[in-house]
Amino acid sequence: MKNLVFIVEDNPVYQKMLQVHFEEVLANYSVRTFSNPEDLLKHMSEKPFAVVLDHFFDTTKHTGLHYLKELRRNYSSIPIIYHTTLNEPAVRNEVLKLGAEEYIIKDSASLVRLRTALDVIHDKKSKEPFWKKIFK
Repeated sequence: MKNLVFIVEDNPVYQKMLQVHFEEVLANYSVRTFSNPEDLLKHMSEKPFAVVLDHFFDTTKHTGLHYLKELRRNYSSIPIIYHTTLNEPAVRNEVLKLGAEEYIIKDSASLVRLRTALDVIHDKKSKEPFWKKIFK
């Protein structure tokens, strides 16, 4: 069974590139993409393996920080990878302080860093005690 990853990205070209990369290149993930974080929140009951969250959105007045806080508050066991063009140390520190697994800058190596972050999440989840997996 493939791990379900939610990707929130408002750039349709980049969104499609990420989906193809996860589903075809990595091959062990199924992907559901969202252009708007509000749409993501409506589907969180599907309990994705992980969420890849952007920072800037054209369709909402909030940044990814607002949605990261909401996700941590309501879905604390679901790992979040913050994936953005914003190379701002203060935002990076805030994102990590709020509990994101990783803060990844979109650049030519970001696909490799996304893969590494997902591998780390997979390793953590596979080493969880049996009782913790049952009561998620």
